[in-house]
Amino acid sequence: MSHQKYQSMPFLFFIFLVSSVLAHSGCDKISAFTERFQSKGPSASPVSAVQQPAAAPAVNTADPAKVPSKPTANTLVQIGAWSLTIDEFKERLTALKQVVPDYDENDPQAKRFVLDELVRQELLVQDAERKGVDQKKEIKNAVDEFRRTLLVREMATQLTQNIQATEEEARAYYDENKADFISPGRWHLREMVFSTEEAAKNALIELYKGADFAALAQEQSISESKANGGDLGFVDAFDFPQLENVVRTLEVGGVSSVFKGPQGFYVVKLEELEGAEPQPYEPIKEEIKTGLMMLKQQQAILQYLEDLQSRADIYINEKLLGD
Repeated sequence: MSHQKYQSMPFLFFIFLVSSVLAHSGCDKISAFTERFQSKGPSASPVSAVQQPAAAPAVNTADPAKVPSKPTANTLVQIGAWSLTIDEFKERLTALKQVVPDYDENDPQAKRFVLDELVRQELLVQDAERKGVDQKKEIKNAVDEFRRTLLVREMATQLTQNIQATEEEARAYYDENKADFISPGRWHLREMVFSTEEAAKNALIELYKGADFAALAQEQSISESKANGGDLGFVDAFDFPQLENVVRTLEVGGVSSVFKGPQGFYVVKLEELEGAEPQPYEPIKEEIKTGLMMLKQQQAILQYLEDLQSRADIYINEKLLGD
């Protein structure tokens, strides 16, 4: 990552924060705001970038959590009672590297940019806490929900981290379910489309009596394909879900029942089917193993939840739920 790319990074978190606040102002305003700030380049000092309110209350020394501690040899930065050690900072750089792979965590300028943003962020956090923003109901609810999400995710990770699918399990599943591993084919279709369901059913009756599908399509269909006797040629994708659902149930030479579609009421015939063959095991074995692993993990979590539920004292007011 070049130094030019880093030049926009000091404002990365700040721009994101303000952009979130201005989301209702429209994308154009947000874009202009971002470009204006990025064009100024990095500020000389993180402290000067965010001015503190002139009448900001003093730190509440009665609260032990708010009492500043003396910086240690391992303290990288301290603002009031908040501090960040060099080890904690390196952990954050590692996490950033995972999100932004081309970020160079060894570049001194890049590291300074990230530190500046953490300082700006903490200044805003402390100011928000002094003003009681953290006590707003919606903020407290969001924090609690985020905490619950992290706890659930961690529990799921612990319950499933050692669960894998073996080669033997994948092979057995493939052998028992070969019908589910058919490579996509191509369908040669004919169609007839009618403006009313009654007209479509009458045409279907004529087909049952032995009428030729192509001739009937030329005479009665309202689709553009009527000139070709309803011939759609070979298709490997379907224009709408109902058509796919119907065609996949047909045998070669089979005619569908009447079904609703975008242009009206349809009747289709499968003339030919080609290319639909069983997929070999080797190219798809990793996909099967992944699917089986996920299924086993899901089952493990559900079983654990059932056990917790059986031992928990749970009360649900069904009357209130039904109101």
